[in-house]
Amino acid sequence: MVVEQIVEIPADRRITLEVPREVPLGSARIIIQFPTLEEDNVFTVSPEARGQTNNGSFRTALRRAFGAWQDNPWVNHLEDINAMRDEWDRQN
Repeated sequence: MVVEQIVEIPADRRITLEVPREVPLGSARIIIQFPTLEEDNVFTVSPEARGQTNNGSFRTALRRAFGAWQDNPWVNHLEDINAMRDEWDRQN
């Protein structure tokens, strides 16, 4: 279940969290995210920077993507990557 709520941060920087009744009692994992200015902007990596580990934009893109699939792992990654490579070979 995902609950998203926009709140105003008061001067004392304290907020109260109210959860819906559908949330079961007991332990729960709560994630709170405060966006940065970088996250508010659209972020792209130029084609020249792709794959260049010394490029700041490319490193930032990797940092943002880190852990994105941790709850939904890529099961057939080797087969999928090989299929993509085969497709590239056919295009050349």
